[in-house]
Amino acid sequence: MLSEEDLQAELDRRQEAKKREAIKAKENYETDRDKLVGSMINQALYINSVMGAFKGEAISRLDDFYERAKAYGDIRSTSKGGFSLRTSDGKFKVSYDRNTMVEYDERADLAEQQLREFLQHMVKKRDEKAYEIITTLLERGKSGQFNPIAINQLIKMEDKFNDPRWVKAVQLFKESHAVHLISYSVSFYVKNEDSGKDELVRLSLPSIPIIRDTDDGKDNAIGAD
Repeated sequence: MLSEEDLQAELDRRQEAKKREAIKAKENYETDRDKLVGSMINQALYINSVMGAFKGEAISRLDDFYERAKAYGDIRSTSKGGFSLRTSDGKFKVSYDRNTMVEYDERADLAEQQLREFLQHMVKKRDEKAYEIITTLLERGKSGQFNPIAINQLIKMEDKFNDPRWVKAVQLFKESHAVHLISYSVSFYVKNEDSGKDELVRLSLPSIPIIRDTDDGKDNAIGAD
């Protein structure tokens, strides 16, 4: 029969063994976790680098081809830089877009001030319909910016009045806007032979469907938006 001291020693030994096992299990888990995450991050960084290089090459090649395609008639004369190209058999399509943003400087604020003064004193009582239309075109969005489409519509009305304030305001709006290039985007499409519709070649992980076996033995596509 074990003495009280021997029993306590055995209990301490077992507790110490459990602690060592727990520490070892924790170390093994953290090692496997770090290897898994590190491996995937390294793959992701490589893929990111490849995709970045591919995007840069695609934009460069499309830029180089732009004038040639325009001269051939593949690009509309009204294009602002964005266009699509399709293969002769209709199977593949590449779309190239330049994403821009229109901004107005302080001259637009002065134009608005002059225009509202002119509208209040000269137009409101004489041509209520024109007053309402122009006032609506001057409305700003939630961001406090003018609506470029509305301002362009306003500029098209420049011959409607000959008052110096109107003429000056329209001229200031013309001079105050600048178009800034935000980003480039390139999209790739393959025509579905069954539906006849173009299907996007997805290059973003959340949008790429994957096939996984389910418990019922059927293959299901998951992971696509």
